[in-house]
Amino acid sequence: MTVAGLGQNSAGGGVTLDEYRKQELALEETCKQFEGVMFSKLWKDMLKTARNPLGEEKKRAYGPLEDTVVEMVSEHLSESQGVGVWKLLYDQLHSRLELPDELKAEKVEALAKLSEAKRDEPLRPRKGGSR
Repeated sequence: MTVAGLGQNSAGGGVTLDEYRKQELALEETCKQFEGVMFSKLWKDMLKTARNPLGEEKKRAYGPLEDTVVEMVSEHLSESQGVGVWKLLYDQLHSRLELPDELKAEKVEALAKLSEAKRDEPLRPRKGGSR
């Protein structure tokens, strides 16, 4: 699955802060939609297996209605924070977005402070004894 324009700017230069925010929102929406589609497919397959454990194909009178309900529930679940699959996917892909110049400087400063804090942190003994 590819997200159009992920970390790319058609003008060839760096992205602006507004473009970056738009990309973040688009990525979040896409990840939530993916989670909804994935769970819809999963639930449909589970229902099919539960209805026909022996693999027999039977005509379902209300099949299209059931499928629509499953899709609607999946969509609602993913829009209301879902179960977290969208967030894992979002976190993985978010790191690939091109940062605008304003945020690059902030990120460098934050990483420097973090590494300095870790360097000054005293070593703690491991729990469970020494092995």
